[in-house]
Amino acid sequence: MAQPLRLRGMRVLPRIAWLALGGLGAVLAAVRLQLWVVERDAAAGWLAVVVGLAMGGALWALVLVVGLRFRSPRWAGGLLVLAPLIFLTLGYYGTTRYPAHNFKTPSTAAEWKTLHPTLRLALWLIALEDRQLVLTDIARTAGDYDEMGLVRQRESSHYIKGDGYAHAMDVRVSNVGEVRNWARQGLFLLMGLQTRRHVGTADHLHVSLPG
Repeated sequence: MAQPLRLRGMRVLPRIAWLALGGLGAVLAAVRLQLWVVERDAAAGWLAVVVGLAMGGALWALVLVVGLRFRSPRWAGGLLVLAPLIFLTLGYYGTTRYPAHNFKTPSTAAEWKTLHPTLRLALWLIALEDRQLVLTDIARTAGDYDEMGLVRQRESSHYIKGDGYAHAMDVRVSNVGEVRNWARQGLFLLMGLQTRRHVGTADHLHVSLPG
């Protein structure tokens, strides 16, 4: 009896690994596709989000069809409709809401809508791992650098761009250990975003759109 159970476990584990890695890949692809669209049309902020999430959801559906071995065209077709809708619904939630206690100050919270929607989505995804993740800075003006005692920047991804959004955010480095902090930075990089850890007024991750 133990041998069949062991064999069954050996068959199930690769399927679980496929679903987990495929799900992660679909999420990363959803963000990378948004960046691909934005690279070709800088003004396509929300359109890029919709396209990326829909295509990421379709990829997730294919992962489920293969991993769960659906043979019915009806089930497969249903997933190809349902999965993008789930991605779009969760994406809408992630890009329009971020908990008030996760902003450093009320003024930072007021700047939430000036943050590029792709960065909002990326932040929300990373925050699923740490509900206490603090967003410390979004939009800046040249005068803000003077107030912080930093060198004024001629160009900064924190400045509001022609599309009406800031293309960068600063995320506080949490007291959760170096491994988790480096893993968090790695996930931002896998999404296709630029990120570096540095100290301006405090230890933080600077995350921005490419370019």
